[in-house]
Amino acid sequence: MHCAKKCGLFLLVVSIALAVGAAVGLFYAAGWLGAADRPLKADAILVLGGDFSRPFQAADLYRRGLAPRIYVSAPARKDDYLLLDDSGIPYPRDEDIMRQVLMKKGVPAGAIEFLGKDLVSTAAEAQAARALFAKRAPRLLVVTSPYHLRRARMIFSDALPLASIRMIATSYDSFPSSWWKDQDAARNVLLELAKITFYQLGGRY
Repeated sequence: MHCAKKCGLFLLVVSIALAVGAAVGLFYAAGWLGAADRPLKADAILVLGGDFSRPFQAADLYRRGLAPRIYVSAPARKDDYLLLDDSGIPYPRDEDIMRQVLMKKGVPAGAIEFLGKDLVSTAAEAQAARALFAKRAPRLLVVTSPYHLRRARMIFSDALPLASIRMIATSYDSFPSSWWKDQDAARNVLLELAKITFYQLGGRY
C-alpha cells in the first residue's frame, strides 16, 4: 500500500509537471512559430499561397533589390469558387490576385511567374519548388505568414536540402504574442501546432 501511494504521488507530480510545461510552451508558441530569418540577397522570392498580405511583403523585398524574380504559388481552386466557375460567375484565382498586387506595388510583369498548379498544401508547394530548381542549390526567400514560418521551414528544408532557404514573415499580417486573446491568432496557433505534429509523424498533405 505504501508503495502504491508513492507511485500515485509520483505520477501526480509528473502529470502536473507535464501540464505546466505544456502551458509554458503554449505561452511562447507565437515566438517559436514565428521565428523569421533576416532577408539576404537571393536568386528568387517564393510567395506561398493562402494570404493576400504575402505578395505585399514580396514586393517590398523585390524593390530592395534582394532578388530578380518572384514565383507565386498557384493553389487549387476552393470548392465554393468552383461552384461559381460552374455557374459562370467570374471570380479571380488567388495567384492572379497576388500577381496584380505585385504589379501594383511596382514589380514588373516579366519578373513574376507562377509556381506549380493546383497545389493543395505547403508540402505540394515545396515539391513544386524542388521540381522548378531541380538539382540546383538556389538561394530562396520564402514569404509566408508569421504563424506558418516554423512548419514551412521544416517542409522546404526537407524538400530542397541543397538550397539556402530564408523564411520571411510578411509584416502586413499581425501575430500578437498574446495569441490566445485574438480569435484569428488562436485558431492559427492551434492549427499550426497540430499540422506540425502531423508532419513530424510523416503526414505530407
